[in-house]
Amino acid sequence: MNNAPCLREKRAGVVLPLSALRSGSDAGVGDTAALVPFFDWMRSAGLSVLQLLPLHDLGPSDSCPYTALSAFALDSAFISLGDVPEIQDSPSLRRAAQAALRGEPALRLRRARRVPFAEARRFKWTLLEKACAAFERRHLGRNSHRADAFAAFCRRHRSWLEDYALFRALKEEHSWSSWRQWPRALQDREPAALDAARRRLAGRIRFHQYLQWNLFAQWDRVRRAAAERGILLFGDIPFGLSVESADVWSHADLFDFSVSMGAPPDQYSVTGQAWGLPAYRWEVMEEGGHLWWRERLRHTRDLYDIFRIDHAVGFFRTWLVRPKAEESAFDIVGREQQWARGRRFFTLALEEGRPAGVAAEDLGLIPDFMKETLEELGIPGYKVTRWQDTEDGYLNPRNFPRVSVATTGNHDTSSLAAWWAEIPQEARDDYWEMVRGKAETAPRFSHAVQMRILRNLYEAGSALALVSFQDLFGSRARVNIPGTITNRNWTYRMPWPVEDLLRAPRSRRATTAARRLAVLGGRLPAEPGPIPPT
Repeated sequence: MNNAPCLREKRAGVVLPLSALRSGSDAGVGDTAALVPFFDWMRSAGLSVLQLLPLHDLGPSDSCPYTALSAFALDSAFISLGDVPEIQDSPSLRRAAQAALRGEPALRLRRARRVPFAEARRFKWTLLEKACAAFERRHLGRNSHRADAFAAFCRRHRSWLEDYALFRALKEEHSWSSWRQWPRALQDREPAALDAARRRLAGRIRFHQYLQWNLFAQWDRVRRAAAERGILLFGDIPFGLSVESADVWSHADLFDFSVSMGAPPDQYSVTGQAWGLPAYRWEVMEEGGHLWWRERLRHTRDLYDIFRIDHAVGFFRTWLVRPKAEESAFDIVGREQQWARGRRFFTLALEEGRPAGVAAEDLGLIPDFMKETLEELGIPGYKVTRWQDTEDGYLNPRNFPRVSVATTGNHDTSSLAAWWAEIPQEARDDYWEMVRGKAETAPRFSHAVQMRILRNLYEAGSALALVSFQDLFGSRARVNIPGTITNRNWTYRMPWPVEDLLRAPRSRRATTAARRLAVLGGRLPAEPGPIPPT
């Protein structure tokens, strides 16, 4: 990957939402502490890249990572309670946290088959509010290293943290009603109204700043642990933002509320998609030097080694959904204009993203000039093997360009095992012919079929081959079903706690198989971890 020096050697990676991790000390949702033992498992499996879904803060009951409250703040559900200094350093708080995590409510959350986001957040906040109160009593207004560190964090992130914490506190004060239903003075961000709200809600504002401070500190430790193990963290920048976000409220001039963004009709949706997200006013953003996007890119660069820019085509031309469906159209016409806007943005992304690598989600109806631009800039796109079908059959991953990401699917697709059962026999035969190199009837899905398909992926010409956690284990579970709203979306949990990944028989077999695939595909990272016991 030309723009990602960290991927000069071929690597294999795994895709898994952070929330999906289980551990023996969590509260029903994966947290930062679960990542370190997961990294150790990855090393044993020959995996050296972890791609995560967006980690941004969500509403109390929300689970979709693409409807965040902020483009910058992280979700407090991911805080490891045991790593919060005020809980560690206070015997009474430490005992309270340990007792709570051993109690029946926490055990019930850990046993849940799906991620219980709302309950987990409530459980954690009970203890985190006590931890914040302890921090205020012991450190605020005193000559304290902790107080100085907190103040330094707030100064460093002031450009987004102040508005986010105020927005979050106002949301609570107004029972989570839309900010467009708040008093007009708050909607319009009149200075006097904002100052009064800051005084009135000072305690809650500080609490949300405290949560972010702890989260970012924990993420710094995660990054160091990953680097020590040769693991690269691969993040994601969602294309749009919910209208109910701190950024839209605080930068309303950058958004057009009269239309929403979506995707035009294509082979994946004959009616197109309406996301309900406010449209960007690109001309205003560009006139202002793209300051908000620059900050967002730098912020993401500081969190990850590589990051994916979601819905890359939207930066060239954005599909605007209007009240009358027949009036929906792209926001910019003309090949030259579309090409120029996208090229300016991705040049900017490379500039602000360094030293992190930049990838582009380039799925759907993609104009040729976008493909040419990404290739020219050395930005890898995605090659989803099941979608690489041509008139002459499926394209063999061995022929994928080096500057690309090869994968079996993404968070919106069914797992490999489920897809194999869903598609017609003729399509299975065509895919199997590509994998095997000869025409023969495709067998039913089995461990042998799974391994042969994954080996084909690992042999891709792409610098990076990504496999979902489910596909490594032949599972039919999936993360999300687009176009549906159910409690099964975005709430997948792995079957075992991370502590058992190298002990559970099925997991040990899959770990050994994954490592063998990495060896055969030339994707074993330098200084790999030990081969797991058999």
